[in-house]
Amino acid sequence: MSETSAKPQCEPGAGEIGALPVGRPLVSVVIPTYKRAQLLRKAIISALAQEKSGELFDMEIIVVDDCSPDDTPQVAADFPQVQYLRLQKNSGASGARNAGIKRARGKYVALLDDDDEFLTHKLMVQVPILEAHPEGGVLYGQSVVTGSEVPLLLWPEWGPSGNVLEAFVTTTDDFLHPPTWLVRRELFERAGYFDESIAGMEHYDMALRIAALTPWMFLAGGPVARGRYSQQGLWYSTIVNGTNERQLPQIVEAVLERLPATAEADRVRRKARAAVCASIAHQRWWSGGGLKPTREHLLMSLRAAPWLLQEPAVLDWLKRIAGASAATSRNPVREVKSFWEEIGRAIAAGPAPSSPPTRRLLGELLEAAATTLQSGSPRMARVVALSALFQDPGYWVQWRRLANVYRLVCQSPRIAEAASVGSSR
Repeated sequence: MSETSAKPQCEPGAGEIGALPVGRPLVSVVIPTYKRAQLLRKAIISALAQEKSGELFDMEIIVVDDCSPDDTPQVAADFPQVQYLRLQKNSGASGARNAGIKRARGKYVALLDDDDEFLTHKLMVQVPILEAHPEGGVLYGQSVVTGSEVPLLLWPEWGPSGNVLEAFVTTTDDFLHPPTWLVRRELFERAGYFDESIAGMEHYDMALRIAALTPWMFLAGGPVARGRYSQQGLWYSTIVNGTNERQLPQIVEAVLERLPATAEADRVRRKARAAVCASIAHQRWWSGGGLKPTREHLLMSLRAAPWLLQEPAVLDWLKRIAGASAATSRNPVREVKSFWEEIGRAIAAGPAPSSPPTRRLLGELLEAAATTLQSGSPRMARVVALSALFQDPGYWVQWRRLANVYRLVCQSPRIAEAASVGSSR
């Protein structure tokens, strides 16, 4: 890496470690950037605007330019109090982050992507909490996310605290937004730096490695950062092009391999692998692939691991596929039964089609299809719901399931009246 010299990039003496006031920790804000000069300007301004800087904490800001071809150097030069490093070759987001972290001399590291912003109170709130809780390694929290059709004003609503490895490895990265993190710098040395071979999921990989070493603390009560959703961004593009789907199992398996050979660890492994299957299904469905590729993924996963059929996260997706398939068919009962038969072939070594577990699965798939059809085709929803009763005798001894199907069937006044008459006899 090299430092530019066109204009002063660093505060005079920034390369030297000066004496900090007693009781005032140094926070290193690391901003990797590539070809986003104007967004970078907003990110830097948000970091400089941190309230209580110089009172509760001191701060250094390190911008790492990943060989941007635009006017990023000129933008950085407009902020002489910011340290600016330009890499000699393009190294990706992880390489740029690593260069900034290695340069950092703070007790804490705050990560800020060039298209995100800190809210002005982020460090004012977070630093005292980590100072008061030396047992915690990372503090993370909530964001405002804009750029999509429906902005997320508070994301995530909740996150786990304490020993979070199991929660993180079984929930994937849906609630982890690095600009909300405040990390003790020493943890990067212990866990290792960002994996530069991973694109788009590098923060999830890092979170898992740090979670294996130290407790995390979730800060609720309001956002501390602002994120931008973009279909041109790395996170979205890696989902669409399949990179995320290839990387996610590798990241999770690397963690699972390090768990001990115990029954409890086996439970976590099973839950994590089911979560990976469900997450990939969600990505295929949500990123535009829709029904067909999601269905193919689930059947392929069941062929490789028939036990996934017993996992609620996977079963929920099978029900969604059954509902969507029924909604596009002229004969939804036949369509659902066809999907059920495909599942049976996928788990060829599993129970026989006439066994209670497989009959129950058919009933659950038909019930899910009836629920889906209820809004668009109420009459057909009743037919499918009645089919669930006939195909799965288990409904008659499980009152909660029977009550749900009864509710679906009785949406029709005529059927409800008949049911009422029948029950009064």
